[in-house]
Amino acid sequence: MHELFIQIVFYIFAGVALLSALMVITQNNPVRCVLFLVVTFFAMAVLWIIAEAEFLALILVLVYVGAVMTLFLFVVMMLNIDVESMRAHFVRYLPFGLILVALLTGLLLIAMPDNIFNKAVETASSQVVVTPNVEDDNYVAPLNPVSNTEKIGLVLYTDYVLAFEIASALLLVAIIAAITLAHRGVIRSKRQDILKQIMTRREDRIELIKMKSEKENQEQR
Repeated sequence: MHELFIQIVFYIFAGVALLSALMVITQNNPVRCVLFLVVTFFAMAVLWIIAEAEFLALILVLVYVGAVMTLFLFVVMMLNIDVESMRAHFVRYLPFGLILVALLTGLLLIAMPDNIFNKAVETASSQVVVTPNVEDDNYVAPLNPVSNTEKIGLVLYTDYVLAFEIASALLLVAIIAAITLAHRGVIRSKRQDILKQIMTRREDRIELIKMKSEKENQEQR
């Protein structure tokens, strides 16, 4: 009964994650896209809890849903986004996006080894879980059992330390690029230059123009 309940929960939240992820890329309203992305993160957090990755699930909810997605939502709501232009671009680039998705899917299938799913099933079925006998006199309990978070930290900062540093550098470059793009000067914008106003001379403020009278113009004609 317990295994059946876990399977039901897995399929329900996996379906919710797939459906909400599909809605993220198909909605025209950016606010709805962000909200569906939040739903996707919650569903993925539940799946990670089922996979006994509690640390990743909590980080996903606290960091991404609690901080990053809230920031995205405020930014999207403050920006004046042209929905009609986004819809036109979506329809225009839809064939290119489908071709790109098909290409990435084909590369993924080529990169995967043959019979990977059959081997995974065979390995899972052939595994024998040996539980230690606590009543045995020779059994010694571990003094400091390693937690899930500590295991992730040991693997992340030892075996994958180079990939972690590269990802950190890429995120830093992305942050600098985003700040640079956000603080670009608007072309042909009318702004008040206080220093230029203070440093102006009296001759530059008023310009006297001598114009001919109407009689002089008629005489010249």
